[in-house]
Amino acid sequence: MLLINEQINSHLESKLELGMIWINPNSVSRIHVAFEAVGKGKMVFELVRHLSPITFSNIIKIMPISGRLHFLGRNIGYVETGLTVGAEKQKSIFKRGDLGFMVSNGSICIVLQDIKGINMNHIGHCVEDPLLLESVDSGEIIFIKRASS
Repeated sequence: MLLINEQINSHLESKLELGMIWINPNSVSRIHVAFEAVGKGKMVFELVRHLSPITFSNIIKIMPISGRLHFLGRNIGYVETGLTVGAEKQKSIFKRGDLGFMVSNGSICIVLQDIKGINMNHIGHCVEDPLLLESVDSGEIIFIKRASS
């Protein structure tokens, strides 16, 4: 009986060690993405699978993405992706630095000011402050790709 308990415990410990390996910035459920404006710099964002799994998967499949940066007022900066994805776990209150996917035009949106009243699929957040976007002009090309480790 003691031998069986030792085997079970050692098996559980090995599972625990395997689970700990996946806690890193680029795991299956969290992926770091770079938004780069040529000549201006880049920002790092984290896409989080559990917030909107279908949207997350579709964005990852079509990466790298490039498009022109647009602004909705000065509250949101967005890049059109061409993706057609339906509403998924939508919310309407976002904080500065959150990432959303606007279903109506297939855009990845970066929230520059706290907002409410615009429904989007929440897909992640900024790793650092999105200050760079405030210095980028509307119409400039933005490249979205996986961040290199």
